[in-house]
Amino acid sequence: MPIGVGLVAVLFALTSLGGCTQPSQHTGRVADAYVSPRLVLVYAPCTVSRLYMAPYNTQVAYTPNFDAFGKRASVFERHHTESGQSGIAYASLLSGGQADVHGVFKHPRRLREELILLPEVFEAAGYDTYSWMVQKMASSKLRYGQGVPDAHAFHDNHLEGDDPRFARILARLKEDPSYKAFVITNFTVTHGPYEGTLLDEFCTKYPAECSRRVGDVELERLKTLAREQHRPLSINYPNTVRELGLTEGDEAQLRDTNELLYKADMYRLDKLFGGVVDAVDTAGLFDDAVIAFTSDHGELLWRDNALLKWWHGYQLVPEVTNISLLVSGPGAGVPAARYAGVSRSIDVLPTLAGLADAALPKAYSGTGENLATALRGLEPAPDLVAFSHSALAYAPLAARRMELLSSHFPGPDPAYMWITARRDDDYYKFTRSPDDSWSYSLYDLTHDTGETNDSFDSANVDHAAMAERIEAYKEHMSAHAYRVVGRGLPRDKAIEMLRSLGYID
Repeated sequence: MPIGVGLVAVLFALTSLGGCTQPSQHTGRVADAYVSPRLVLVYAPCTVSRLYMAPYNTQVAYTPNFDAFGKRASVFERHHTESGQSGIAYASLLSGGQADVHGVFKHPRRLREELILLPEVFEAAGYDTYSWMVQKMASSKLRYGQGVPDAHAFHDNHLEGDDPRFARILARLKEDPSYKAFVITNFTVTHGPYEGTLLDEFCTKYPAECSRRVGDVELERLKTLAREQHRPLSINYPNTVRELGLTEGDEAQLRDTNELLYKADMYRLDKLFGGVVDAVDTAGLFDDAVIAFTSDHGELLWRDNALLKWWHGYQLVPEVTNISLLVSGPGAGVPAARYAGVSRSIDVLPTLAGLADAALPKAYSGTGENLATALRGLEPAPDLVAFSHSALAYAPLAARRMELLSSHFPGPDPAYMWITARRDDDYYKFTRSPDDSWSYSLYDLTHDTGETNDSFDSANVDHAAMAERIEAYKEHMSAHAYRVVGRGLPRDKAIEMLRSLGYID
Protein backbone atom coordinates (compact mmCIF):
# COMPACT_ATOMS: atom_id res chain seq x y z
CA MET A 1 0.00 0.00 0.00
CA PRO A 2 2.22 2.81 -1.26
CA ILE A 3 1.91 6.20 0.35
CA GLY A 4 3.40 9.50 -0.68
CA VAL A 5 6.74 10.74 0.59
CA GLY A 6 5.10 13.73 2.26
CA LEU A 7 2.66 11.51 4.09
CA VAL A 8 5.56 9.22 5.06
CA ALA A 9 7.32 12.15 6.70
CA VAL A 10 4.17 13.20 8.55
CA LEU A 11 3.45 9.67 9.74
CA PHE A 12 6.98 9.14 10.93
CA ALA A 13 7.03 12.45 12.75
CA LEU A 14 3.85 11.45 14.53
CA THR A 15 4.92 7.93 15.37
CA SER A 16 8.65 8.52 16.01
CA LEU A 17 10.36 5.16 16.44
CA GLY A 18 7.40 3.63 18.19
CA GLY A 19 6.72 5.91 21.14
CA CYS A 20 3.56 7.92 21.46
CA THR A 21 5.38 10.92 22.94
CA GLN A 22 8.64 12.67 22.22
CA PRO A 23 11.43 11.80 24.69
CA SER A 24 12.39 14.36 27.27
CA GLN A 25 15.95 15.69 27.32
CA HIS A 26 16.15 15.33 31.08
CA THR A 27 15.16 12.62 33.51
CA GLY A 28 13.87 14.80 36.36
CA ARG A 29 14.40 14.31 40.08
CA VAL A 30 13.58 10.98 41.65
CA ALA A 31 11.34 10.85 44.69
CA ASP A 32 12.97 11.27 48.09
CA ALA A 33 12.12 7.66 48.93
CA TYR A 34 14.56 6.43 46.29
CA VAL A 35 18.33 6.47 46.51
CA SER A 36 20.46 6.98 43.41
CA PRO A 37 22.59 3.86 42.94
CA ARG A 38 26.31 4.08 43.55
CA LEU A 39 26.96 1.09 41.28
CA VAL A 40 25.34 0.73 37.87
CA LEU A 41 26.26 -2.54 36.16
CA VAL A 42 25.21 -3.39 32.59
CA TYR A 43 25.83 -7.04 31.74
CA ALA A 44 25.11 -7.51 28.03
CA PRO A 45 26.42 -10.70 26.39
CA CYS A 46 25.81 -11.55 22.75
CA THR A 47 23.33 -14.04 21.26
CA VAL A 48 21.16 -14.99 24.24
CA SER A 49 17.89 -16.81 23.63
CA ARG A 50 15.44 -16.11 26.44
CA LEU A 51 13.72 -19.41 25.63
CA TYR A 52 16.69 -21.17 27.23
CA MET A 53 16.79 -19.23 30.47
CA ALA A 54 14.73 -18.74 33.57
CA PRO A 55 12.76 -16.71 34.49
CA TYR A 56 11.42 -16.49 30.91
CA ASN A 57 11.04 -20.24 30.55
CA THR A 58 9.85 -21.80 33.80
CA GLN A 59 10.77 -25.28 32.53
CA VAL A 60 14.48 -24.39 32.48
CA ALA A 61 16.32 -25.64 35.57
CA TYR A 62 19.92 -25.15 34.39
CA THR A 63 20.05 -21.36 34.82
CA PRO A 64 19.54 -21.09 38.60
CA ASN A 65 21.36 -17.77 38.88
CA PHE A 66 19.13 -16.10 36.31
CA ASP A 67 16.15 -17.60 38.10
CA ALA A 68 17.28 -16.27 41.48
CA PHE A 69 18.14 -12.86 40.04
CA GLY A 70 14.75 -12.68 38.32
CA LYS A 71 13.06 -13.10 41.71
CA ARG A 72 14.86 -9.94 42.91
CA ALA A 73 14.44 -7.91 39.72
CA SER A 74 11.95 -6.52 37.27
CA VAL A 75 11.52 -8.94 34.37
CA PHE A 76 10.69 -7.19 31.10
CA GLU A 77 8.36 -9.52 29.23
CA ARG A 78 8.14 -7.73 25.87
CA HIS A 79 11.61 -6.30 25.33
CA HIS A 80 12.86 -5.98 21.76
CA THR A 81 16.12 -5.28 20.00
CA GLU A 82 16.58 -3.14 16.92
CA SER A 83 18.25 -5.83 14.83
CA GLY A 84 19.62 -9.36 14.86
CA GLN A 85 23.14 -8.14 14.16
CA SER A 86 25.52 -7.27 16.99
CA GLY A 87 26.98 -4.02 15.69
CA ILE A 88 23.54 -2.53 15.14
CA ALA A 89 21.99 -3.91 18.31
CA TYR A 90 24.79 -2.83 20.66
CA ALA A 91 24.84 0.62 19.04
CA SER A 92 21.12 0.87 19.79
CA LEU A 93 21.60 -0.17 23.42
CA LEU A 94 24.51 2.21 23.96
CA SER A 95 23.19 5.27 22.11
CA GLY A 96 19.51 5.15 23.04
CA GLY A 97 18.60 5.50 19.37
CA GLN A 98 18.19 3.35 16.32
CA ALA A 99 20.32 3.37 13.19
CA ASP A 100 19.00 6.75 12.05
CA VAL A 101 20.77 8.05 15.19
CA HIS A 102 23.84 5.84 15.54
CA GLY A 103 24.44 5.22 11.81
CA VAL A 104 25.19 1.47 11.94
CA PHE A 105 23.22 -0.47 9.34
CA LYS A 106 25.69 -3.34 9.16
CA HIS A 107 28.80 -4.19 11.09
CA PRO A 108 31.69 -3.65 11.55
CA ARG A 109 31.52 0.12 11.74
CA ARG A 110 33.04 2.79 13.98
CA LEU A 111 30.58 4.89 15.93
CA ARG A 112 30.78 8.63 15.47
CA GLU A 113 32.63 10.44 18.25
CA GLU A 114 29.85 13.00 18.63
CA LEU A 115 27.37 10.35 19.77
CA ILE A 116 26.63 10.42 23.49
CA LEU A 117 26.80 6.82 24.72
CA LEU A 118 25.64 5.15 27.91
CA PRO A 119 29.02 5.34 29.72
CA GLU A 120 29.28 9.04 28.83
CA VAL A 121 25.94 9.75 30.48
CA PHE A 122 27.17 8.24 33.73
CA GLU A 123 30.61 9.81 33.41
CA ALA A 124 28.90 13.22 33.21
CA ALA A 125 26.87 12.30 36.31
CA GLY A 126 30.01 11.78 38.38
CA TYR A 127 30.50 8.02 38.02
CA ASP A 128 33.87 6.42 37.40
CA THR A 129 33.31 4.34 34.27
CA TYR A 130 34.77 0.90 33.51
CA SER A 131 34.34 -1.52 30.63
CA TRP A 132 35.08 -5.14 29.82
CA MET A 133 34.04 -5.04 26.15
CA VAL A 134 35.41 -7.90 24.08
CA GLN A 135 32.67 -8.46 21.49
CA LYS A 136 34.53 -7.77 18.24
CA MET A 137 31.68 -5.98 16.51
CA ALA A 138 31.02 -3.67 19.48
CA SER A 139 34.45 -3.07 20.95
CA SER A 140 36.23 -0.01 22.26
CA LYS A 141 38.32 -0.07 19.07
CA LEU A 142 35.13 0.69 17.16
CA ARG A 143 34.30 3.46 19.69
CA TYR A 144 31.54 1.51 21.43
CA GLY A 145 33.32 2.26 24.71
CA GLN A 146 33.22 6.05 24.49
CA GLY A 147 33.07 7.55 27.94
CA VAL A 148 35.43 5.00 29.50
CA PRO A 149 39.04 6.18 30.02
CA ASP A 150 41.73 3.96 28.52
CA ALA A 151 42.99 2.96 31.97
CA HIS A 152 39.54 1.58 32.81
CA ALA A 153 38.88 -0.16 29.47
CA PHE A 154 39.84 -3.85 29.71
CA HIS A 155 40.09 -5.83 26.48
CA ASP A 156 41.61 -9.09 27.71
CA ASN A 157 38.44 -10.79 28.95
CA HIS A 158 34.81 -10.35 29.83
CA LEU A 159 33.87 -9.35 33.35
CA GLU A 160 33.98 -12.16 35.92
CA GLY A 161 33.09 -12.03 39.59
CA ASP A 162 36.61 -12.89 40.77
CA ASP A 163 38.41 -10.37 38.56
CA PRO A 164 40.74 -8.43 40.90
CA ARG A 165 40.00 -5.20 39.02
CA PHE A 166 36.30 -5.63 39.73
CA ALA A 167 37.12 -6.50 43.34
CA ARG A 168 38.97 -3.19 43.71
CA ILE A 169 35.94 -1.30 42.39
CA LEU A 170 33.66 -3.06 44.87
CA ALA A 171 36.11 -2.47 47.73
CA ARG A 172 36.23 1.25 47.01
CA LEU A 173 32.44 1.42 46.83
CA LYS A 174 32.23 -0.31 50.18
CA GLU A 175 34.85 1.94 51.81
CA ASP A 176 33.79 5.28 50.35
CA PRO A 177 30.05 6.10 50.54
CA SER A 178 30.53 9.03 48.16
CA TYR A 179 32.09 6.94 45.39
CA LYS A 180 30.06 5.92 42.31
CA ALA A 181 30.97 3.47 39.53
CA PHE A 182 29.47 2.46 36.21
CA VAL A 183 30.53 -0.92 34.76
CA ILE A 184 29.62 -2.49 31.40
CA THR A 185 30.60 -5.76 29.77
CA ASN A 186 29.85 -7.38 26.42
CA PHE A 187 31.10 -10.74 25.16
CA THR A 188 29.79 -14.04 23.89
CA VAL A 189 29.81 -17.64 25.03
CA THR A 190 26.56 -18.60 23.28
CA HIS A 191 27.22 -17.61 19.65
CA GLY A 192 27.23 -20.29 16.97
CA PRO A 193 28.87 -22.61 16.34
CA TYR A 194 27.99 -23.58 19.89
CA GLU A 195 30.90 -24.88 21.94
CA GLY A 196 29.36 -26.66 24.94
CA THR A 197 32.52 -25.92 26.94
CA LEU A 198 31.06 -27.25 30.21
CA LEU A 199 29.08 -30.08 28.61
CA ASP A 200 30.32 -32.86 30.90
CA GLU A 201 29.66 -30.78 34.01
CA PHE A 202 26.26 -29.78 32.64
CA CYS A 203 25.26 -33.40 31.93
CA THR A 204 26.45 -34.54 35.34
CA LYS A 205 24.35 -31.90 37.05
CA TYR A 206 21.32 -32.09 34.73
CA PRO A 207 21.26 -35.63 33.32
CA ALA A 208 17.68 -35.34 32.09
CA GLU A 209 18.81 -32.66 29.64
CA CYS A 210 21.36 -35.07 28.17
CA SER A 211 19.15 -38.12 27.66
CA ARG A 212 19.55 -37.86 23.87
CA ARG A 213 23.29 -37.27 24.00
CA VAL A 214 25.18 -39.47 21.56
CA GLY A 215 28.41 -41.30 22.36
CA ASP A 216 31.66 -39.38 22.63
CA VAL A 217 32.96 -40.37 19.18
CA GLU A 218 29.70 -39.44 17.47
CA LEU A 219 29.50 -36.26 19.54
CA GLU A 220 32.91 -35.14 18.30
CA ARG A 221 31.91 -35.88 14.71
CA LEU A 222 28.74 -33.85 15.05
CA LYS A 223 30.52 -30.98 16.83
CA THR A 224 33.12 -30.88 14.05
CA LEU A 225 30.38 -30.93 11.42
CA ALA A 226 28.45 -28.15 13.17
CA ARG A 227 31.59 -26.05 13.58
CA GLU A 228 32.99 -26.47 10.05
CA GLN A 229 29.65 -26.21 8.27
CA HIS A 230 27.92 -23.77 10.62
CA ARG A 231 27.34 -20.96 8.15
CA PRO A 232 26.17 -23.02 5.14
CA LEU A 233 23.96 -25.16 7.39
CA SER A 234 22.51 -22.03 8.96
CA ILE A 235 21.82 -19.94 5.88
CA ASN A 236 21.16 -22.62 3.27
CA TYR A 237 20.13 -25.69 5.20
CA PRO A 238 18.29 -27.68 2.48
CA ASN A 239 21.08 -27.43 -0.11
CA THR A 240 23.84 -28.03 2.43
CA VAL A 241 22.16 -31.17 3.76
CA ARG A 242 21.97 -32.51 0.19
CA GLU A 243 25.60 -31.57 -0.54
CA LEU A 244 26.83 -33.28 2.63
CA GLY A 245 24.65 -36.34 2.08
CA LEU A 246 23.13 -36.17 5.57
CA THR A 247 20.47 -38.74 6.39
CA GLU A 248 17.32 -37.99 8.38
CA GLY A 249 19.01 -39.61 11.34
CA ASP A 250 22.05 -37.36 10.90
CA GLU A 251 19.80 -34.32 10.80
CA ALA A 252 17.95 -35.33 13.97
CA GLN A 253 21.21 -35.97 15.81
CA LEU A 254 22.62 -32.65 14.60
CA ARG A 255 19.56 -30.79 15.87
CA ASP A 256 19.73 -32.53 19.25
CA THR A 257 23.46 -31.94 19.57
CA ASN A 258 23.31 -28.27 18.69
CA GLU A 259 20.54 -27.71 21.21
CA LEU A 260 22.47 -29.62 23.87
CA LEU A 261 25.61 -27.57 23.22
CA TYR A 262 23.61 -24.34 23.41
CA LYS A 263 22.02 -25.38 26.70
CA ALA A 264 25.48 -26.14 28.11
CA ASP A 265 26.66 -22.71 26.94
CA MET A 266 23.68 -21.09 28.64
CA TYR A 267 24.59 -22.99 31.81
CA ARG A 268 28.09 -21.51 31.54
CA LEU A 269 26.70 -18.00 30.98
CA ASP A 270 24.48 -18.43 34.03
CA LYS A 271 27.52 -19.34 36.15
CA LEU A 272 29.45 -16.32 34.89
CA PHE A 273 26.60 -13.93 35.60
CA GLY A 274 25.95 -15.52 38.97
CA GLY A 275 29.57 -14.99 39.94
CA VAL A 276 29.34 -11.26 39.25
CA VAL A 277 26.07 -10.86 41.16
CA ASP A 278 27.49 -12.90 44.06
CA ALA A 279 30.50 -10.58 44.20
CA VAL A 280 28.20 -7.56 44.47
CA ASP A 281 26.13 -9.36 47.09
CA THR A 282 29.16 -10.40 49.13
CA ALA A 283 30.36 -6.81 49.17
CA GLY A 284 27.00 -5.80 50.65
CA LEU A 285 26.21 -3.57 47.67
CA PHE A 286 23.22 -5.24 46.03
CA ASP A 287 20.64 -2.88 47.51
CA ASP A 288 22.81 0.09 46.56
CA ALA A 289 23.21 -1.00 42.93
CA VAL A 290 21.24 -1.10 39.71
CA ILE A 291 22.12 -4.23 37.73
CA ALA A 292 20.77 -4.73 34.22
CA PHE A 293 21.10 -7.98 32.31
CA THR A 294 20.25 -7.90 28.61
CA SER A 295 21.73 -8.93 25.26
CA ASP A 296 22.24 -7.57 21.79
CA HIS A 297 19.85 -10.05 20.16
CA GLY A 298 18.46 -13.54 20.57
CA GLU A 299 18.94 -16.74 18.60
CA LEU A 300 16.76 -19.13 16.64
CA LEU A 301 18.09 -22.65 17.04
CA TRP A 302 15.63 -24.70 15.04
CA ARG A 303 12.19 -24.26 13.61
CA ASP A 304 10.92 -26.20 10.57
CA ASN A 305 9.34 -23.13 9.02
CA ALA A 306 12.31 -20.81 9.67
CA LEU A 307 14.32 -19.56 6.73
CA LEU A 308 17.60 -19.75 8.67
CA LYS A 309 18.67 -22.32 11.28
CA TRP A 310 20.97 -21.75 14.28
CA TRP A 311 21.23 -18.08 13.30
CA HIS A 312 20.12 -14.58 14.17
CA GLY A 313 21.08 -12.10 11.44
CA TYR A 314 18.73 -10.89 8.69
CA GLN A 315 15.76 -13.10 9.60
CA LEU A 316 13.49 -11.17 11.96
CA VAL A 317 11.74 -13.76 14.11
CA PRO A 318 10.51 -13.42 17.71
CA GLU A 319 13.28 -15.73 18.95
CA VAL A 320 15.80 -13.14 17.70
CA THR A 321 14.10 -9.79 18.31
CA ASN A 322 12.29 -10.53 21.62
CA ILE A 323 15.18 -10.49 24.08
CA SER A 324 15.77 -10.53 27.82
CA LEU A 325 15.96 -7.52 30.11
CA LEU A 326 16.23 -8.01 33.86
CA VAL A 327 16.78 -4.96 36.06
CA SER A 328 17.38 -5.00 39.81
CA GLY A 329 17.67 -1.95 42.02
CA PRO A 330 15.94 -2.16 45.42
CA GLY A 331 17.30 1.16 46.64
CA ALA A 332 16.34 2.88 43.39
CA GLY A 333 12.75 1.70 43.68
CA VAL A 334 12.87 -1.14 41.16
CA PRO A 335 10.36 -3.79 42.28
CA ALA A 336 10.70 -7.53 42.00
CA ALA A 337 7.91 -7.84 39.46
CA ARG A 338 7.00 -8.37 35.83
CA TYR A 339 7.03 -5.38 33.49
CA ALA A 340 4.39 -6.20 30.90
CA GLY A 341 4.69 -3.20 28.58
CA VAL A 342 6.53 -3.29 25.28
CA SER A 343 10.07 -1.94 25.65
CA ARG A 344 13.07 -1.54 23.36
CA SER A 345 16.83 -1.52 23.53
CA ILE A 346 16.74 2.23 22.94
CA ASP A 347 14.85 2.63 26.22
CA VAL A 348 17.59 1.10 28.38
CA LEU A 349 19.86 4.17 28.41
CA PRO A 350 17.26 6.76 29.44
CA THR A 351 15.68 4.32 31.92
CA LEU A 352 18.97 3.58 33.69
CA ALA A 353 19.71 7.30 33.70
CA GLY A 354 16.27 7.92 35.20
CA LEU A 355 16.82 5.35 37.94
CA ALA A 356 20.12 7.04 38.80
CA ASP A 357 18.79 10.60 38.54
CA ALA A 358 21.44 11.24 35.89
CA ALA A 359 20.59 14.09 33.53
CA LEU A 360 20.97 13.42 29.82
CA PRO A 361 23.55 15.79 28.26
CA LYS A 362 22.24 18.46 25.90
CA ALA A 363 24.11 16.83 23.00
CA TYR A 364 22.34 13.50 23.58
CA SER A 365 20.45 12.47 20.44
CA GLY A 366 18.69 9.27 21.54
CA THR A 367 14.98 8.73 20.99
CA GLY A 368 14.22 6.08 23.63
CA GLU A 369 11.78 6.50 26.50
CA ASN A 370 12.64 6.83 30.18
CA LEU A 371 10.62 3.99 31.71
CA ALA A 372 11.83 4.55 35.29
CA THR A 373 8.56 5.96 36.59
CA ALA A 374 6.49 3.23 34.93
CA LEU A 375 8.95 0.62 36.16
CA ARG A 376 8.44 1.85 39.72
CA GLY A 377 4.70 1.45 39.25
CA LEU A 378 3.99 5.18 39.58
CA GLU A 379 2.38 5.47 36.14
CA PRO A 380 1.11 3.08 33.45
CA ALA A 381 3.58 1.62 30.99
CA PRO A 382 3.58 3.75 27.82
CA ASP A 383 1.98 2.33 24.70
CA LEU A 384 5.12 1.68 22.65
CA VAL A 385 5.67 -0.05 19.33
CA ALA A 386 8.98 -1.88 18.95
CA PHE A 387 10.31 -1.62 15.40
CA SER A 388 13.14 -3.82 14.15
CA HIS A 389 14.89 -4.08 10.80
CA SER A 390 17.28 -6.46 9.12
CA ALA A 391 20.89 -5.50 8.53
CA LEU A 392 22.05 -4.43 5.10
CA ALA A 393 23.34 -7.43 3.20
CA TYR A 394 26.97 -7.94 2.22
CA ALA A 395 28.10 -8.29 -1.39
CA PRO A 396 29.78 -11.68 -0.59
CA LEU A 397 26.33 -13.16 0.07
CA ALA A 398 26.25 -14.18 -3.59
CA ALA A 399 29.04 -16.69 -2.91
CA ARG A 400 28.55 -20.43 -3.30
CA ARG A 401 26.14 -22.11 -0.85
CA MET A 402 24.56 -18.77 0.08
CA GLU A 403 21.94 -18.79 -2.65
CA LEU A 404 18.94 -19.12 -0.34
CA LEU A 405 19.87 -16.10 1.73
CA SER A 406 20.95 -14.00 -1.24
CA SER A 407 17.66 -14.74 -3.01
CA HIS A 408 15.90 -12.85 -0.21
CA PHE A 409 18.63 -10.21 0.28
CA PRO A 410 20.25 -9.75 -3.15
CA GLY A 411 22.61 -6.96 -2.10
CA PRO A 412 23.34 -4.05 0.23
CA ASP A 413 20.58 -1.81 -1.09
CA PRO A 414 18.49 -0.52 1.88
CA ALA A 415 15.39 -1.26 -0.20
CA TYR A 416 15.86 -4.92 0.72
CA MET A 417 15.56 -4.38 4.49
CA TRP A 418 12.87 -6.40 6.24
CA ILE A 419 10.83 -4.72 8.96
CA THR A 420 8.95 -5.94 12.02
CA ALA A 421 6.78 -4.07 14.50
CA ARG A 422 5.42 -5.30 17.81
CA ARG A 423 2.50 -3.67 19.58
CA ASP A 424 1.25 -5.54 22.63
CA ASP A 425 1.43 -9.16 21.41
CA ASP A 426 0.76 -8.39 17.75
CA TYR A 427 3.90 -9.06 15.70
CA TYR A 428 3.79 -7.51 12.23
CA LYS A 429 6.32 -8.35 9.51
CA PHE A 430 7.10 -6.82 6.13
CA THR A 431 9.28 -9.21 4.15
CA ARG A 432 10.58 -9.85 0.64
CA SER A 433 10.30 -13.08 -1.35
CA PRO A 434 12.82 -14.22 -3.99
CA ASP A 435 10.45 -13.12 -6.78
CA ASP A 436 10.83 -9.54 -5.44
CA SER A 437 7.29 -9.42 -4.08
CA TRP A 438 6.72 -7.91 -0.63
CA SER A 439 4.07 -8.98 1.83
CA TYR A 440 2.77 -8.20 5.30
CA SER A 441 2.08 -10.85 7.90
CA LEU A 442 0.81 -10.76 11.47
CA TYR A 443 1.26 -13.24 14.32
CA ASP A 444 -0.18 -13.31 17.82
CA LEU A 445 2.77 -13.90 20.14
CA THR A 446 0.45 -14.90 22.98
CA HIS A 447 -0.46 -18.11 21.19
CA ASP A 448 1.73 -18.34 18.08
CA THR A 449 5.42 -17.71 18.74
CA GLY A 450 6.21 -20.21 15.98
CA GLU A 451 4.59 -17.98 13.34
CA THR A 452 2.26 -20.62 11.94
CA ASN A 453 -0.97 -18.59 11.58
CA ASP A 454 -0.72 -15.40 9.55
CA SER A 455 -3.76 -13.27 10.38
CA PHE A 456 -2.87 -10.08 8.48
CA ASP A 457 -5.87 -8.63 6.67
CA SER A 458 -5.38 -5.54 4.52
CA ALA A 459 -9.09 -4.78 4.86
CA ASN A 460 -8.72 -4.54 8.63
CA VAL A 461 -8.41 -0.86 9.59
CA ASP A 462 -5.93 -1.52 12.42
CA HIS A 463 -3.77 -3.76 10.27
CA ALA A 464 -3.73 -1.23 7.44
CA ALA A 465 -2.79 1.57 9.84
CA MET A 466 0.15 -0.44 11.18
CA ALA A 467 1.23 -1.24 7.62
CA GLU A 468 1.41 2.50 6.95
CA ARG A 469 3.53 3.01 10.07
CA ILE A 470 5.84 0.20 8.96
CA GLU A 471 6.20 1.73 5.51
CA ALA A 472 6.91 5.12 7.06
CA TYR A 473 9.53 3.57 9.32
CA LYS A 474 11.20 1.80 6.40
CA GLU A 475 11.17 4.95 4.28
CA HIS A 476 12.78 6.91 7.09
CA MET A 477 15.43 4.28 7.91
CA SER A 478 16.24 3.68 4.25
CA ALA A 479 16.83 7.38 3.68
CA HIS A 480 19.39 7.37 6.50
CA ALA A 481 20.94 4.12 5.29
CA TYR A 482 21.55 5.50 1.79
CA ARG A 483 23.50 8.38 3.35
CA VAL A 484 25.89 6.12 5.27
CA VAL A 485 26.37 3.20 2.83
CA GLY A 486 30.04 2.93 1.95
CA ARG A 487 31.27 4.90 4.97
CA GLY A 488 32.27 1.91 7.05
CA LEU A 489 35.68 0.39 7.69
CA PRO A 490 38.02 -0.22 4.74
CA ARG A 491 36.74 -3.22 2.81
CA ASP A 492 39.74 -5.45 3.55
CA LYS A 493 39.52 -4.74 7.29
CA ALA A 494 35.77 -5.32 7.36
CA ILE A 495 36.09 -8.61 5.47
CA GLU A 496 38.87 -9.74 7.83
CA MET A 497 36.64 -9.13 10.87
CA LEU A 498 33.60 -10.76 9.26
CA ARG A 499 35.61 -13.80 8.23
CA SER A 500 37.04 -14.18 11.75
CA LEU A 501 33.49 -14.64 13.09
CA GLY A 502 32.35 -16.95 10.29
CA TYR A 503 29.97 -14.53 8.59
CA ILE A 504 31.61 -14.93 5.17
CA ASP A 505 34.16 -17.19 3.47
